[in-house]
Amino acid sequence: MNDDLKLHYEENYEEDGRLRRSYGHSIEFLTTIHYFDKILPPSSRILDMCAGGGEYAFHLANRGHKVFACDLLEKHVNIMRAKLDANKLIGIEAANALDLSRFDTGSFDVVLCMGALYHLFDPTEREKCITESLRVLKNGGIFAFAYINRNGAYIADFSRETYPMDTLAEVMKTGKSGVFYGMNFGEVDALVAKFPIEKIANIGTNGLRYPLAYRIDSATNDEFEAYMQYHLATCEEPSIIGHSPNGLWLGKKY
Repeated sequence: MNDDLKLHYEENYEEDGRLRRSYGHSIEFLTTIHYFDKILPPSSRILDMCAGGGEYAFHLANRGHKVFACDLLEKHVNIMRAKLDANKLIGIEAANALDLSRFDTGSFDVVLCMGALYHLFDPTEREKCITESLRVLKNGGIFAFAYINRNGAYIADFSRETYPMDTLAEVMKTGKSGVFYGMNFGEVDALVAKFPIEKIANIGTNGLRYPLAYRIDSATNDEFEAYMQYHLATCEEPSIIGHSPNGLWLGKKY
């Protein structure tokens, strides 16, 4: 395991609950489950192979899906196992997205890869991740993966006022920012074009969260609901995707 990645999540960052810390944080979660609830077939057998603290896994289990949750880090596996409703999941294990050999070919209706591509700098590893995901997915099944937009990541980092400009320039040049890799606009579609997947949607899950951070986090409940209606109506537009640090790509295996 990459020591820097382990340090980031186990010592420097708390993933569990991240998606509910503020209005701004919740946009990614609310957008993602909006699409999951709309697209995923009822009672699907789902592999969530980058489950983190289980936000999506438990949401989907509560929607009646049969969810097997995995994560690279034992910390996240232990968090999920310790939750009161852990028995709602059909399995919780540590697993590497590059090696899903423990699962039979075509054994899931849906495969979710909600974090691995954030950290794979090597293009051959990104392809291997998708290859393994599609191997365990049935024909006609849904594949969804999260990714980082390079331009959106630059905007997010610049807004924090803690990154030197030469560091930000390097992020735009290489896509690398610490343990994260950001893709250029169009790089996602070029990657999946190599595989038997038909695109359903490409989404900017954060949208304009960072340019509008103060306004969003200071909004009233009614204002935030109105903003979410705007966001969900526009989050598939290329202009919004390009400004969104986080993206979600959904497709169907054929």
